[in-house]
Amino acid sequence: MSEPSTPETALPADVSSFVGRHSDLESIRRLFSSARMVTLVGIGGVGKTRLALRAADEMRRAFPDGVCLAELASLTEPDLLPHAVLDALRIRERPEVDAAVALDEHVRDRRMLLVLDNCEHLVDAVAALVGRLLRSAPDLKVLATSRHALRIAGEHLYPVLPLRVPDPDGPSEDGTALDYSAVALFRDRATAAMPGFAITADNEAAIVRLCRRLEGIPLAIELAAARLRVLTLPELANRLDDRFELLREGIRDLPDRHRTLGALIDWSHDLCTPAEQLLWARASVFAGGFAVDALEAVCTDDLLPPAVLLDTLAGLVDKSVVSREEHGGQVRFRMLETIREYGQARLAESGEGPSLARRHRDWFADLVNTATRQWAGPRQVDWAVRLQLDHADIRLALEYSMTRPGEVATGLRIAAQPWFWSATDHLNEARVWLDRGLAQLSEPSHEHAWALATRAYIAAFRGDDAALHEMPERARDMALDLGDQPALALANHVIGFRRALGHGEIRSAIPLFTEAMRQYDKTGMAAQYHDAAVVELATTYALLHEFDNAMELADDLFERCRSKGERWNLSYAMWLRALISLLKKENPHRAEETLLEVLRIKRVFRDTLGLALTLEVLAWATAAKGEAERAGVLVGGTDRIWRTIGSRHLQGKRAHYEALARASVGDSCYEAARARGGELGVDELLRYALPEATGGTAPPPPPTRLTRRERQVAELVAEGMSNRQIAEELVISRRTAEGHVEKVLAKLGFTARTQIAIWIARNPAGDR
Repeated sequence: MSEPSTPETALPADVSSFVGRHSDLESIRRLFSSARMVTLVGIGGVGKTRLALRAADEMRRAFPDGVCLAELASLTEPDLLPHAVLDALRIRERPEVDAAVALDEHVRDRRMLLVLDNCEHLVDAVAALVGRLLRSAPDLKVLATSRHALRIAGEHLYPVLPLRVPDPDGPSEDGTALDYSAVALFRDRATAAMPGFAITADNEAAIVRLCRRLEGIPLAIELAAARLRVLTLPELANRLDDRFELLREGIRDLPDRHRTLGALIDWSHDLCTPAEQLLWARASVFAGGFAVDALEAVCTDDLLPPAVLLDTLAGLVDKSVVSREEHGGQVRFRMLETIREYGQARLAESGEGPSLARRHRDWFADLVNTATRQWAGPRQVDWAVRLQLDHADIRLALEYSMTRPGEVATGLRIAAQPWFWSATDHLNEARVWLDRGLAQLSEPSHEHAWALATRAYIAAFRGDDAALHEMPERARDMALDLGDQPALALANHVIGFRRALGHGEIRSAIPLFTEAMRQYDKTGMAAQYHDAAVVELATTYALLHEFDNAMELADDLFERCRSKGERWNLSYAMWLRALISLLKKENPHRAEETLLEVLRIKRVFRDTLGLALTLEVLAWATAAKGEAERAGVLVGGTDRIWRTIGSRHLQGKRAHYEALARASVGDSCYEAARARGGELGVDELLRYALPEATGGTAPPPPPTRLTRRERQVAELVAEGMSNRQIAEELVISRRTAEGHVEKVLAKLGFTARTQIAIWIARNPAGDR
């Protein structure tokens, strides 16, 4: 099964109030009572994204398996669309399974809402993917935003219109302006820009005139309101009058509302200083959010010196061109997509586009290189967060490298970093970039040999036997011909890992690991490569019951990692200690304590393999302690993770501990516990495993007789809702709601709705 199993609602929190779209929300809810695919269409800046997010949030109760947002604005490669949606759903990648197929399997039996934002530049790819998902998942619904229709069967278009403004040809009655949503939005945003701002009898007419000029376009209104930090309301209205009169003569070929928004953004642009205008254009080169160091490296030069960057950026934030965010303690900045597109047009006009794209690629190539050097050190957690945040721009750098002549080698230097893809849990995406780059190479080179070895290493993690058997030898032969010691080290390492996994005599892996470690040290490779070989060599010794050798390596790794502040391989050193202790039949309580600490460390990283290995051995320790049912739940949950990885490690050692558990509680009880564990997603399993999260004392409750949807309907009946109200709440037809209520009554053997309410009160846990 796919991840996660619990309802997930991954929607960003509102940072400002929601104004003027309540009738739209009702209309969208009514559409979804019969439709499965709704696309909000409209011009840029009209508020499609905001409306979609609010609609999804209000409908979340209708989707017991969750609501998920996939933001597509920064995605440039259509082939990566399924990967981007997998990321949004937090589904762990599966080897040898196409990403679209993995999505099919995840959503097939789920009642969930998928929100796809900013689809217009990927219309064909989105249409193909959504069509496929809707066919395979009868209970899936999709809400998309786009400037263009997707044109797929079953799509219902909902035009998102500008906000209501007072009729310029009708009478204007004093004191009624706030009845119009455009005016209410202006008041709201103006108050945020200037605390104490209010609509009065003296300024109401100017505000109404201004909102009419802006034609109710939310982005235009918000940009205009932000100008009140530096202009009075009459100055603002007069300047807009001047701007639009000027533009009325010059761009008559554009639709009115495009002219209005374009005029407003033009005007906002004109109010910026020359330095702010230049930074606006240059910052549009970033695909996602950006940090100050990236902005400084990519966007500054003699025309925009580093010394003025922060003040210039602050000016763009003040003018609402750029927004400030915080993620994991790191400050980031972002542009709305419409604002970014405007900046990109200005950048293209300037002729700086190609050079900025190259500088952008070079910066992110250097970022990955720096992260490689510093990963095994005290900044490791910061790097883990940073690389996740910059993933969209690393993708853009890879796209640049793979599509321009002579740049593929740089692309492979970015892509051929196995630790990076493992740390970000994007190993399947790594295969896409590596295969794409390798297909362009024919001549031997360091990048060619290193990429072959990296591709094979990833194959080892993902159970890709074909690549694992062919590519390491090709990499080793090429490295020997080139005299390339780093690539030779990685090739030896991967061949050793292949044998340690059982592809050949396991003991023959030892000299290969040993030689790879020596070569890593000799060539000054980043420490994570040497340390990974240490973990795999120590595991090999442990499985051969050469415990002294294994413990010596584990202890040395632990001390080195602790002294450097490294956490990733520190957790593997601790895992090794627990594994060795259990295999030696020592104190399982101590092993469990160690493994629980490993889980706490690994929660910071996206290390699927490490989680599986830790939970596997934790299940053994739990069985050795005599907690048989708990061990069964952990085994069932761990098996589910192993399926996402595509290969299983240490399985030959599990039988002894399973036998202990079965002997303690019997086969049927153990299998029932294992089945319950198999229903848990990764996050649920971690909460279950860690005592501080759940108490760790009991497996999840068994299901009741009601399905999830029936339970949900029963809860609404218990709240006193009528069938009509239930239909509105769950975004279903009234007839469907009546059918659910009848089924609940029949299943529970009741004849009255009051009996359902009493049953719900007595059975609060429900079926999950």
